[in-house]
Amino acid sequence: MDKSSTSSDDAQPVDTNGIATNSSSDANIAEVANTLDTTIENNSADTREQNSNSISDLQQWQALSAWSIVSNIFSTLKNILSNGFAIVPIAYTGWQQGFDMQWGILASSVLLLLVTIFAIIEWRKFRFRLHNHQLEVKRGLIFIKKDEIPLSRIQNIRYEQPFYFKPLSLGTLVIETAGSKKDEAHLAALDTLQAQTLKRLLLNLSHTKATSTDELPNVNSQQNVDNTQPIVRKSLADLVLFGFYQNNFIWFAVIAGPIAGQIDWDKIFDSPLAQQFWLWVQQQTHQNIGLQTIMVIVGLFAIYSLFSLISIVAAILKYHPYQLDKHDETLQRSGGVISHQQDALAIKRIQLIQVQQPAIARLFNRWTLYFKQVKGHEVEQKTKQHMLVPSVKSAEIASLLASIPNISGGASALPSSYKPIHINWLTKRIVLPLFVAIVLTIVGYSGHHSHEFFEFTWFATTMMMLAIYIRYKQWGYVLADKVIWQHSGFFGQQWKRVAFDKVQHVKITQTKGQKHAQLAYVEIGLASGSVIFPYIPISVAQQIVAQSLNATVHNNHNWI
Repeated sequence: MDKSSTSSDDAQPVDTNGIATNSSSDANIAEVANTLDTTIENNSADTREQNSNSISDLQQWQALSAWSIVSNIFSTLKNILSNGFAIVPIAYTGWQQGFDMQWGILASSVLLLLVTIFAIIEWRKFRFRLHNHQLEVKRGLIFIKKDEIPLSRIQNIRYEQPFYFKPLSLGTLVIETAGSKKDEAHLAALDTLQAQTLKRLLLNLSHTKATSTDELPNVNSQQNVDNTQPIVRKSLADLVLFGFYQNNFIWFAVIAGPIAGQIDWDKIFDSPLAQQFWLWVQQQTHQNIGLQTIMVIVGLFAIYSLFSLISIVAAILKYHPYQLDKHDETLQRSGGVISHQQDALAIKRIQLIQVQQPAIARLFNRWTLYFKQVKGHEVEQKTKQHMLVPSVKSAEIASLLASIPNISGGASALPSSYKPIHINWLTKRIVLPLFVAIVLTIVGYSGHHSHEFFEFTWFATTMMMLAIYIRYKQWGYVLADKVIWQHSGFFGQQWKRVAFDKVQHVKITQTKGQKHAQLAYVEIGLASGSVIFPYIPISVAQQIVAQSLNATVHNNHNWI
């Protein structure tokens, strides 16, 4: 029985002026629905008209907003500061010896004035447009420079929204192309709608064969709205873990080293607080060297964790909330707390997949996955940073690659083991230090050297041989149908996944000893750089050549 009819039959009349009968209620609902439909149609028509006007405007020469002056000033100052780490020890030493603050303020003011003047000139003389299936950019005051960027050469499109642009609904598009070693176009302070419209147009047109911008697609069509597929989402806890194991403590030590040299450590160690702390350590460990060693290790780990706070905060500010989506034939990564950033990378531009696991990350079974592109054209070119997926578990890698169906080499799980390179690599290198130790031992025995001489000689030789063995154990490979994996690393490790249809050349080198042992030194050339396989069987090298040629014969469109 129909539920609505039952409710109507059982309803009792209610004496109130605030509730209408069922028939009048149905009429009111229909009227409201018609009104909403009309409003939605009008809004959709207004939106389409607004976007159509925006697309039409992009075909004419466009100037940047005056707010781009602010962006240019911040960008220039950031470059100056980011490249000024080398002067930190000099500035610290000058401050210790009595730095004249007036000269410092004057120099800073002159620098800021010059940067501002150049930023204003850049804004006044910068123009861009979409014309004849290419992005045209011209700039310059005395010498006019015009760049014509074919849309088919676009490698990355990055949308950035610094904190000072968020209240103004402005953003910056950074466009990078294959064949250029710097940002090809940097369109600052664009309106958010205009920036997103231009970004979608560039992404769509770079995959079409249109010959004129008169054929610009409708960027707000239902097809373009619904074809975004989520791939990866990372929580705040994942980013905290990523910042912890991806700690750049070594770089901090390099910068802080010269400053630490200016500190009077003897005075600090002789202070009452330091003496009291050392007395407490001795009481707790009871002069036990083992316990003292454990305490030192715990202390170093605490210091590492303290400095990890810097990288943890940086990871959260840069990547949270981390989202990686597939839109048409591109990967789009977005995130950032203070400065929101959106990166777009064409899937066909991915040359190599690298999976990296630092030593500390092995404790948590986490990896960092990189989509490597043409060398010199990383998603973040200035920092040489490729598009990455942080804090990935081993079991998640196969499903992640499977969600990108058009990626070269297809989906494949991370190998659990690998074939080591031939032991001849080890024996050839371990002979030299062993021979030197034997000669020194004979000489020392003839010269009646002390017992400590022999101990030091063989201790140094053992350490050197151990280092060579560790280097030998880091190398390995796994050969599959469509890809070959290269393994490297001992404490920390990494895998490089090479798809055969991305191989541009294979170089095989053999010494006389390698020929006799049927071994070879193989270099696989990609647009992202070379991948080396030392001391592998010649049969494997020939198989790599055969599979690479077979892949490129059937599909050579993946080459850059």
